[in-house]
Amino acid sequence: MKKILLAVCFALSATAAQAAIVSNNGYLSLNDTGTVTFAGDNNDVVLGATGGYLGQLSATQDTILEVTYLGKEAANQNFYVQSSTNVFDTDASSIGNKQTFDISAGLIDFGFTGTAGLTANNASGLNLGHIAYIVNAADYGIAGYDFIIGFNDAGSPDGDFDDIVVGVNAVPVPAALPLMASALGMFGVARRRKTLA
Repeated sequence: MKKILLAVCFALSATAAQAAIVSNNGYLSLNDTGTVTFAGDNNDVVLGATGGYLGQLSATQDTILEVTYLGKEAANQNFYVQSSTNVFDTDASSIGNKQTFDISAGLIDFGFTGTAGLTANNASGLNLGHIAYIVNAADYGIAGYDFIIGFNDAGSPDGDFDDIVVGVNAVPVPAALPLMASALGMFGVARRRKTLA
């Protein structure tokens, strides 16, 4: 009986160890389902990165997602896709390009596609083994991102998840902003009435 209880305790502790990794500002959360070791080389986009996390990325509340194109290693053409629209194209995008998206709380609708036909989609969990997340980007000389996300298009054997790489930040939507806008609007209306009177 003691052996069974001990086995159950180990199983529960292993499940608890897979807790979510939350961004510093608390607006993004990675449901960590495991880790991956990179087979890096001298052409890596994130130099010195030896591994990352597998899982699904969520927003903990309605927010603005800022996505920055950080580069690519692959010879294949790959795309970062947000809400079914190609946003970054490894053959056309410039490093440092940014896009922002209003997103709702929950799983974030983004993914990657490649000319080899491989698709990885965060929201559906399709081929998530081809998306890896790096959390402590500052450790690799790339600061200022909540997460770095890399896609492995399986077109080459290096397995370092940098066939296309983006950095993501969540910018909170201030709850008081709509209230402040309506107050300023009312102030303007009141002032205009006073000037006309």
